[in-house]
Amino acid sequence: MTEKEATLGRWHKEFFENIHLFMKSGLSESEAKAILEEFLLLSQATPKPKVMEIFQDPDRLEEIGVYTDIKEEPRNFMLKFLDPIIKKFTVEGVENLELLNDVIGKYPVTLISNHLSHLDAPAIFTLLYGTGEMGKKIAQSLVFIAGRLAFEPDFTRLGLYMFGTLLVCSKKDMADNPSLSDVMTKINMRAFRNSQKLQADGRIISIFPEGTRSRDGRLMPFVDTVYHYVANKVILPISLEGTDRILPIEGLLFNQAVGKLVIGKPVLVGELTKKEMATFPSHIEQISFPGVGDKKQFIIDNLALLVGSNLNKHKHGTYRNLYKGDDQKSNQLISTPKEPKERIVILGSSNMSVAVGCVLANKNVEVVVYQPEEEVTKQCNEERRDIVHYPIYKLPPNITFSSDPAVCENATLFIQGTNPWDFDAVFPKIKTYLQKNKSPIINVIKGFTGSKKGLILEDLHELMGIERDRLAVISGACYPDQIMERKISGFEIGSFEDSLIPKLSALFTTSYVFTRPAINSRDTKGVQLGGALKTVYAVAMGLVEGYFKRELGGNVDNTLFHLSNRFFNEMVSIGVLLGGDPTTFNGLSGMTDFMLACFGSDTRDRKYGYDLAYGTRPEKITNGFYGLKVLPNLINLDEKRHPIVTASYRAVIQNENFDNIADSLQLQLARI
Repeated sequence: MTEKEATLGRWHKEFFENIHLFMKSGLSESEAKAILEEFLLLSQATPKPKVMEIFQDPDRLEEIGVYTDIKEEPRNFMLKFLDPIIKKFTVEGVENLELLNDVIGKYPVTLISNHLSHLDAPAIFTLLYGTGEMGKKIAQSLVFIAGRLAFEPDFTRLGLYMFGTLLVCSKKDMADNPSLSDVMTKINMRAFRNSQKLQADGRIISIFPEGTRSRDGRLMPFVDTVYHYVANKVILPISLEGTDRILPIEGLLFNQAVGKLVIGKPVLVGELTKKEMATFPSHIEQISFPGVGDKKQFIIDNLALLVGSNLNKHKHGTYRNLYKGDDQKSNQLISTPKEPKERIVILGSSNMSVAVGCVLANKNVEVVVYQPEEEVTKQCNEERRDIVHYPIYKLPPNITFSSDPAVCENATLFIQGTNPWDFDAVFPKIKTYLQKNKSPIINVIKGFTGSKKGLILEDLHELMGIERDRLAVISGACYPDQIMERKISGFEIGSFEDSLIPKLSALFTTSYVFTRPAINSRDTKGVQLGGALKTVYAVAMGLVEGYFKRELGGNVDNTLFHLSNRFFNEMVSIGVLLGGDPTTFNGLSGMTDFMLACFGSDTRDRKYGYDLAYGTRPEKITNGFYGLKVLPNLINLDEKRHPIVTASYRAVIQNENFDNIADSLQLQLARI
């Protein structure tokens, strides 16, 4: 038996396990077996489309073309095959199909949808086909843009004959096959020309703007290569949920999952000719090109919003921060307020400052991120994202970037978002503005500074002359990455001025972020110290974890959790030595943040220590590394009183061999 025959045998065996799904839907065992056998026979008997021959003989492109038409037999069979599988799917927005009555054939129409599964195109066809006469008419006019790899497997090819297809080649396909890049470019150009002709004939071009299937069901960035298929066209947005559960990315076993297809209202994206616009239906809304900025990016982002607006809020992915986090019942987009309640200026761009900016953007506010690099600022504004810290996420329209210090003049609230090692790059140009404008300054960054005081609020007061009653700190057990993902998080507030706390609690509270006063809300030192010291002890925990895993192998949870109590007690003792109240460390910014930093899966500081224990010194500075570096400016490192932080300093900053340090540290901790 050849390898191909063996693989085919396993394929068939696994596929026939689907018999239980068809029997559950009401078919008898013989009927279920018959439909599965028919699928296998048809999938093997149905050849690859002629367009695939172009890759063996590129000179035949003109002869063959890039369009593949419907095949009646596979289409009718697939409608029967898919019916029991998508029985639990619902279709919403069917009334929106009627809005295309006076559009199809007169104006170019493109259908767009999110992409979850190999079954998406067949599912869209089948679900539309079953909604009535208008749905059937639209389904029969669909022409899907399809990459060549979609036609390769017998398993998926059958579904692609349900509708017309235009062959295209992705950038990845072209990069992987440089010898075919010329013919692939010609294929793409021809596909676009064909699409225009087909639309003129009343066909609906259908595309998945993400370019590939989402592996987690969340919306991915829409690719700019679809721009020409959507600009100056009527767009029919489709939002799919559940097809990924019917046919998982790996495997051949179907599930009768619950899902839905939502048909959005058609929208004209861009402009038509004056003659066409004169007779264009008034009931179709229009998204016009912006007067300034990147028109292509504007259109691509708006397409994502058309699809995302009908998805569950947890599926918004790249675009999740564009929706109001205070509204849990519907997908309401954040807008730029005409009369903002607050004009917030974030001082410095960092992971946490951008994440906090996205939290604040849920309110009726204007947010400006000040950062001094003009080229970065320009690109961030054009692309509507922070290209340095969170290039994957689109930012809401009420967040902008600026390199002009004068933006500080009219701010009603400042957010200190600069990492300590970047202070000299950010603060010299804005110092005088901060001294003149008496608005509050709220620090959201954890870590020590390089000054003799060592804490950010103390530096702002003593080195920059900022009044104490203007200063506050917000801290808690939360990763900025997970705030951007809108996972439940929390902060607590420390402030010299009690009246600031209710205002900040309201601004920093959404449906996914909960903010409250610290245990001792006036202990701003304690709140800052909890956040600063936990980064240092996370590095130490990483060193210990890396060392024992390397030496002993396997899981070392016993060791880590046993030592955690020692680590925390030492952290509190240093915090009190530096002026914090011991009870403050029992709050979110103390014990809770310490546990997250030392045991959380996304902690950068613990990973820094872990990598170092394995012999790799990370290049990127973390708050924990910087804190260890400057800690001797603040206290005398006493090996007897503070053995953990002293040992960490020797390993991380003085580059001593941690293996030698670990042995003496273990003996010392055993005696405590």
